[in-house]
Amino acid sequence: MSILRRHTFENILNCRDIGGYPTQHGSTQFGRFLRCGIVNTPDDWEIEKLNMLGVKTAIDLRGACEVEETPLRLERLDGADIYNLPLFEFNVATNEGIDLELAETYAIIIDNYKENIAKILNIIAEAKEGVILYNCFFGKDRTGILTMLLLSIAGVSKEDIIADYQQTYTYVKPYIQSHGNLLWDVNSEKHYSLPETMETLIEKIEKKYGSVINYIRSAGVSDETINTIKKRLCEG
Repeated sequence: MSILRRHTFENILNCRDIGGYPTQHGSTQFGRFLRCGIVNTPDDWEIEKLNMLGVKTAIDLRGACEVEETPLRLERLDGADIYNLPLFEFNVATNEGIDLELAETYAIIIDNYKENIAKILNIIAEAKEGVILYNCFFGKDRTGILTMLLLSIAGVSKEDIIADYQQTYTYVKPYIQSHGNLLWDVNSEKHYSLPETMETLIEKIEKKYGSVINYIRSAGVSDETINTIKKRLCEG
């Protein structure tokens, strides 16, 4: 089992394990979940590396247009279950049709994609043994939201959840700088992963639903499923 926090690829950006965060009763475990962005179809050697890392479930959070434009062909993973469950139909960081602060867009996702969030969490709870990989484009917005939900289930502190989100811009900045001509002409602040963005989202959830866990319940996720995910994240 790998205990690296970050794994490097060419077409897979910002690939990070969410293990190693302290919780009330221990820590999140390495080798359970990988969060990432996928900007191009992975090469064969990248698929082989994911196989070596033990990926057995892959969940693509991108919309149908993105999937059609850049098919990931993750069916090349050995014996993996592959899912596409959008948490937004467009890349939040590059979609010029949305003139909102990122935290406001995130709140729209939280309120309007409950059905898919419930499906994703149920898939995670029922997934076969092995690493679960989930991605969007940069691995920042939709991936960041799912990571926030998972780490909240594990009992990770708000500060560590925000810190995990904040790292993303550091890892995607080289791609943004070298591929600026391929990105839509939008406010560059949408490319950032400022701590205030995730902090604001969590505050909005807490104000509206009472807590992140209550939000997850409101999406139709059972306490049994929540506890199963917690065990997957935390138990050795």
